[in-house]
Amino acid sequence: MRLEPISWLLNTYKNSRLKVLYVGSGAVNLCLAGWMHSGTNQTSFLVRSEDNELLKTQAFQCSLPGDKNFRVYTCKAYSSLEKVDRPDLVVIGVKNYSLSTVMDTIEKAFGTDIPVMSVLNGVSHINLISDRFPNALFATIAFNAYRTTPKSAVAVGGTIGLSASNPNSKTLQEVHKILKRKISVSIIENPMDAAHCKLVFNLGNALFTIVGFHDNRNRELPILQKLTAIIMWEGVQVIKKHGVKEVRISGMPSWIFLWLSKTLPTSWVLPMFIKKTEASSINSMAQDLATGSNQTELEEINGYFLELANKVNVEVPYNSAVYAIFKEWVGSSSQPLKPSELLARINSFSNL
Repeated sequence: MRLEPISWLLNTYKNSRLKVLYVGSGAVNLCLAGWMHSGTNQTSFLVRSEDNELLKTQAFQCSLPGDKNFRVYTCKAYSSLEKVDRPDLVVIGVKNYSLSTVMDTIEKAFGTDIPVMSVLNGVSHINLISDRFPNALFATIAFNAYRTTPKSAVAVGGTIGLSASNPNSKTLQEVHKILKRKISVSIIENPMDAAHCKLVFNLGNALFTIVGFHDNRNRELPILQKLTAIIMWEGVQVIKKHGVKEVRISGMPSWIFLWLSKTLPTSWVLPMFIKKTEASSINSMAQDLATGSNQTELEEINGYFLELANKVNVEVPYNSAVYAIFKEWVGSSSQPLKPSELLARINSFSNL
């Protein structure tokens, strides 16, 4: 029996792993790349600007759950896809308002048969991506992440739900195999159900941004808890009427938990609310505003939800008020409001 050389076996193992290109170097993409790094053959990033630090260092840093310090990971970084080798998977980690341009860029470089995986919030991107790329995966992100520098990110928690437009996708199975070595990951049958369930959770982003929760985590928590519970329970009522089935992903509150949070006395549920918020960081809307941008995912999350509520004839007075208040608030000084002040504005807005 002829034994193969060790070098041949190592090369075979190496070539069996994925080459992954991440479009966008936001916190989620950086942390995802850190988790997947040991199971990939090559990690690459497409960045927007020529002065991005990833281009200079060809390395990024992550502090993932369980890490005592930041770990450094090698990568390749590009500002253009010209002459870039075709990857096995493209991870789309940009904001929804940049999606159309990014899809054009990917298609021009690699065609439409390239496997792609979206880590976007919201719902509308699922049909947009699936219509363009038949080999599409969707990662429902149930962890918080934030950047400390343009090439460094921290993950708080670590849970992902994976789904695909083609449930028999070999790439889906490969990504699942890589990720489950590091974090809790589950395969979900219906991407739309998962996205709508995540949408309910994301409805709180606008609320938490207005009150500046990331900078003041102890201010009027009983009021904030009650507002959060009402807003998310309105969300559950709408998506249930829309026919969405609950998708259970560790790290995302269950529907029964949200009902209890709205129904039980605040003193009973406040300790659970505090524990949940302790495991959170600055949300994506607040991160956008912190960078000086007025572009947020308000329309993709809250705006989409209000349209859905109107379609299924469910009244959502608290969400309607928060949406309108957020738009006015961003256009003014954008100074954080106390939860009691926000509640007063909500009551005034909707005559609750």
